[in-house]
Amino acid sequence: MARNVEIAKSCIKSLNLNLEGLSILTECASGPYAFTPIMASMAGAEVIALGRDSRYGTYADNKAFIQNVCSSYGLKENIEFFENDLPSDKWSLANITTNSGMLRPLSEEKIGKLNCNSMISLMWETWEFRPGEIDIASCQKRGIPVVGTNEHYEKADLFCYPGMICLKMLFEMGLEIGNNSFILLGEGLTGSLIARDFRNLGIDFDWFVDSTQKYSKEGHCLHYSEINQILQRDRIDAVICADHISQSPVFGEKGYMDFKTLIESFPLVQWAHLSGPVDPDELKESGIRYFPKEIQPYGYMSYPTENLGWEPVIMLNSAGLKVGELVANARKKGFTIEDSIQASVEYGIGQDFDGGFKNFKLADVKK
Repeated sequence: MARNVEIAKSCIKSLNLNLEGLSILTECASGPYAFTPIMASMAGAEVIALGRDSRYGTYADNKAFIQNVCSSYGLKENIEFFENDLPSDKWSLANITTNSGMLRPLSEEKIGKLNCNSMISLMWETWEFRPGEIDIASCQKRGIPVVGTNEHYEKADLFCYPGMICLKMLFEMGLEIGNNSFILLGEGLTGSLIARDFRNLGIDFDWFVDSTQKYSKEGHCLHYSEINQILQRDRIDAVICADHISQSPVFGEKGYMDFKTLIESFPLVQWAHLSGPVDPDELKESGIRYFPKEIQPYGYMSYPTENLGWEPVIMLNSAGLKVGELVANARKKGFTIEDSIQASVEYGIGQDFDGGFKNFKLADVKK
């Protein structure tokens, strides 16, 4: 745990994170997510941490872990804990609310309790916005900006991790990688970053996407409708599903190729699922070995980055807190919503929605 504490301290120093005079509403959670309230407190914030029992751990254990880390390493602990729900006055205290799992969904009712001069930090990029997590129309109506985090910011650059997490997943599946052959289903940023790293490593793979023109400058790729071309290969060790954008499966009864054709052509093929559309029941019935055991729905990672270690999550959440610092302080100074968001964007770490926060509509998000 000492290393994770040092990572948190390093992130705070590198980002010059200063939350003095600000109140943060975040989660009391497990694993690396436990460091979000810890870092906020270390950076000087008044912290409100909401938690509950979940499949990842109990509220009592998560709270005890956070308190133990703070006491064991002499960290400032200015955290007020709540289980299951918050008194209304606590919602209204927050200058910054994180879009964290234990707080979601941030419904119209919850948003109605927030201070109209507060903000919501997505803690990831705006293109990853998922329906049902934040009632963004209520935020627009009340003038509470929702701001994303630029994951390619130089002092908190997370673009190196998709390729690494994919490699780790393949190693866990028993694949040696060096002389293996892969099919990458990779529409979106995650897929393109994996393709970049695979090329740099000289890995044998074919990259399929839904928008070939979009990636024409990033190397050779084929459209999903051309998936039958894989049948010309002598060997495929795994199909890697790493799509964050498309909603229609490439394989299966509703796809361009059924699983029967795939496994008959490549009896030893495995399915590596980072993210993307697939029918889990159909995949299981096909007899193809797949990993991990639990396939998450569209928009969620089946094999998240924390499988590499805690640093990526701690780094990302510290960057999300920095976005919160910039926007919340701008709001306190009387800046408009647009200028407050722009303050974080110009700094380099904040990220607005395409077309701007006020113009964003839920219909723009694929469901």
